[in-house]
Amino acid sequence: MRTVFLLSLSLGLCAGENSSIHGTILDPSGRPVEAARVTCQNQSVYSNAEGRFTFNNLDKCQARVDKTGFEPRTVDLGAATDSKITLEITGRVETVVVSANRTETTPEQAAVAANVITEQQLAARQFPMIFDMLREIPGLQVNEYGPIGALAEVFTRGADSTGTLVLLDGVPLNDPGGELHLENLSSEGLERVEIVRGPESALFGAEAAAGVIQLFTKHGDPENAVPHGSVSYERGSFQTDRWIANLTGGLPTRLDYSFSASELHTVGEWPNTFYKNNSGMANVGYKISDATELRAIFRVYDAIAGIPGQIAYGVDDLVPNEHERDDTVSLRLDDSRGSNYRQQFTFGFHRLTDRYNDNEPYGEQPLAALVQNVAGPPPAVYFVTLVNPNAPPAVIPPGLTLVETANYFGGDNDSLNLTERKIAGYQGTLSYRGGALVFGYDYQDQSAVISGLPASRTNHGFFANVQQNFGRRIFLSGGGRVEHSSAFGTIGSGRGGASFLLLGEHGPLSSTLFRLSAGRGVTEPSLLENYAAVPPYEIGNPALRPETTTTFEAALVSEWWGRRIKTEVAGFRNSFHNLIAYVEPTWENIEASWARGVETSAQARVTNNIRITGAYTRLYTDITASTTPQSSDTGIGEPLVRRPRNSGSLSIAVTPKRWSLVIGGSFVGERQDADFTFGVTRNPGYENIYAAASYDLAKHFTPILKVDNLLNERYEEVLGYQALSRNILGGVRIHW
Repeated sequence: MRTVFLLSLSLGLCAGENSSIHGTILDPSGRPVEAARVTCQNQSVYSNAEGRFTFNNLDKCQARVDKTGFEPRTVDLGAATDSKITLEITGRVETVVVSANRTETTPEQAAVAANVITEQQLAARQFPMIFDMLREIPGLQVNEYGPIGALAEVFTRGADSTGTLVLLDGVPLNDPGGELHLENLSSEGLERVEIVRGPESALFGAEAAAGVIQLFTKHGDPENAVPHGSVSYERGSFQTDRWIANLTGGLPTRLDYSFSASELHTVGEWPNTFYKNNSGMANVGYKISDATELRAIFRVYDAIAGIPGQIAYGVDDLVPNEHERDDTVSLRLDDSRGSNYRQQFTFGFHRLTDRYNDNEPYGEQPLAALVQNVAGPPPAVYFVTLVNPNAPPAVIPPGLTLVETANYFGGDNDSLNLTERKIAGYQGTLSYRGGALVFGYDYQDQSAVISGLPASRTNHGFFANVQQNFGRRIFLSGGGRVEHSSAFGTIGSGRGGASFLLLGEHGPLSSTLFRLSAGRGVTEPSLLENYAAVPPYEIGNPALRPETTTTFEAALVSEWWGRRIKTEVAGFRNSFHNLIAYVEPTWENIEASWARGVETSAQARVTNNIRITGAYTRLYTDITASTTPQSSDTGIGEPLVRRPRNSGSLSIAVTPKRWSLVIGGSFVGERQDADFTFGVTRNPGYENIYAAASYDLAKHFTPILKVDNLLNERYEEVLGYQALSRNILGGVRIHW
């Protein structure tokens, strides 16, 4: 009996020594919370990228969980279960972002202007194209060249379209040099979209001069052994068809997966406005251990669109089309070393194949229009109406001018643009009480086929960013980067900011926070600008310097009436220097401009199921150096084209348990533009109203409806390129 007793005691002691406590930290939406500090019996560990933590040689304890931006929580933990701990976001903040400091933080802590579009918001809008969601973000202006599938660009706080870096799980999607076409980026399969307005080159390199937009693909859940998914089909105006399918799940404790696929096809409203887009995404994660995870992400789209030209100006080009294929791969290894250090190894690949097809015989199409010249200041030219070029009016109304021109088309204009980007990097994150240090190294190999010849360059970037909180009222953040390119040499960038909690509860006011920030961003030349070789028309300039953006910002963020309403007012000034312009036969750093403005936004939670959001931007821009200083549209003293002085958005979302209804719109004022057909320089304002609805008719069956351009307004985001008329899509979603 004594032997049996001693053996049992020994086994019990061994079991106690080998016992451990496991848990997962989640935010209110169920997403894992990284770098949360868990304290248990004087031991402290930090949660990893999947929100998981482990205490070895413990069987139970009362633990305290802390993470800046969340309310502290005390919970009882035991070794018998894998606890899931959900943290509540503190009332002063609503948003957690990664793109501000390359680690989870809040906009207040990072001292940046940031927004997050959630999966729930995308679903309520029936998963529109990404650029449609960006229209409602203050400080962003989206321009689409006509119908669906046409070129779409985004301008952040007055910067050029090359100044905003778009990432997919850390992999840049822009062409090297910043150019990006948003028209083919769909939103299904995404968990969230983060938008940071302001220079982020210090963390993300030589293409984030004005801002960063990062798309995060959806994760599966390793606890869901039974897969969940949905399939939807929609049919609507202009013979438009769309289907979407997705599947998520996992294998207990180790593997998670998420897959999605979609196809969108439309004949279009006008001749040669057809569009077809096939997209697919896969996100697979494997936990090598509680501290180490490997994740692979693949996303592809294959799209083809007709290119009819300036439909609003009577252009009728029936042959040109563009075929794009985009492949993105991301591999990431997340590893926790000790209780407060995390490291990440990344590899990424992005390839864009863009083929323009036009084998139409050479031809000429006569065009004529009446325009109105306004003396100003500043002088302006407005489009009035088209006229028959073969029978122009004999008498021109007073104040109008007849402009006769022609559209030249055809000839052998086929071309192929092939660009690739390979990236690799290391990031270390040292977390400590009240702050974090992020540092690392990025490598890029950029290549393309330019003028039929291969061209390439490499970039090496070293970065560091420190975030430090002093109590609950002062938040500081700042960092810098040194970038070396085989093309332009070495250049530095940086940013810094501070947030101060001025007031707490005070009557109807719940909190007021003041934010100050400044930064310098850079945009590298494109590969075409460096290496073009089509003499005497285009000759690349390898001596080009990066374009630079200098930004100053101040903002006031307040919450009201029990934090049911949040308002933000931000003022900013951007200065753009060394802008690259084409001066036949090459490119030079000779242009400059500035933009300053005020952004206002508000979100109101009327009830748990009703939410109202609104935004307004007042923007002033000015060209200070130009290759065409006397031009009426791009000359010195003129405003920058396609940056409206007044723009805004408003939406209301009603989302009870079984149904949802979202109605909203974007509103854009008159703006400067550059049209080379009739010489028009001003584009009238417009509004675009949309609606989206769904109803859970049965447990697994949901009818859906979506309407764009609800008022059927005729407008052009870019002069001559008419926007789509009212279009309706309706269908069903089956989910399980």
